[in-house]
Amino acid sequence: MTTIAVGLDHSPESEAAARWAAPAAIRRDARLLLVHGYAPTGTAQGLAEFDIENIRDAAIARADAVAAALRDDHPTLRVDTLIRPDLPIPLLLKVSEEVRLLVLGHHRAGWLERLTAGSVSAAVAARAKCNVVTVPFGNLCFDGPVVAAIDVDAPSEQALQGAFDVAREIDQPVTVISAISDDAAPEEISDAYARAEALLAPWRQRYPDRHVTIQLINGDPHRSLAEAVPHASLLVISRPRSGVLFPAWITSVTRAAHHASKYPVAVVDHSVS
Repeated sequence: MTTIAVGLDHSPESEAAARWAAPAAIRRDARLLLVHGYAPTGTAQGLAEFDIENIRDAAIARADAVAAALRDDHPTLRVDTLIRPDLPIPLLLKVSEEVRLLVLGHHRAGWLERLTAGSVSAAVAARAKCNVVTVPFGNLCFDGPVVAAIDVDAPSEQALQGAFDVAREIDQPVTVISAISDDAAPEEISDAYARAEALLAPWRQRYPDRHVTIQLINGDPHRSLAEAVPHASLLVISRPRSGVLFPAWITSVTRAAHHASKYPVAVVDHSVS
């Protein structure tokens, strides 16, 4: 049975991720696995055994409560829990080797996270062995277009495939966005549209039931892609082609979109089928 895993902690963002993942699991006839790593970090690693037991009990109670709420909302959904005395990032990366999709909550990045790999969701999205969806808390749109962010000169087949598949699942249109420089001449803009249309021709034939639009975005893609379509259901973007090394992720458009987006972001990998 296919498994969709959710990284769970005590934040509202992680619960939003679980609630986003539940209908996705039902659509795909998959089970949902709530994963909670509760190992103390930093100065908390010196806690007494009694305190560790309290942390463990709180993690179990949290996972059980979220699982019960999901079962109430989705009676046909199979929900399991995996609770381990491990650090969240190594545990989630290990889980990513065995599941089809990993869903994580993410909050808006602070200044330190903007300078580094930062949050758990960013660190896992950069290195996971499966595709990752990150979900913010609040103001989620479930009836907007599915957006694929691509480079028309080096398009990601995985990003396009993922966008069209999800769009068909939730019966929504597809919007393909690509960045173009602010000072692009009219003929360059026309050429970019023509190349995008040629790129999408086989996808329109493969998915004739999906309405597809193309949108060129002016300016720095690090800033503009995440806000190009205000009411999107999902933004699909590929991980950097140069790999999952820290420098490749930290400077990537994918990371910037992940941090800035107000709606769920699917990070797909070129090596994931």
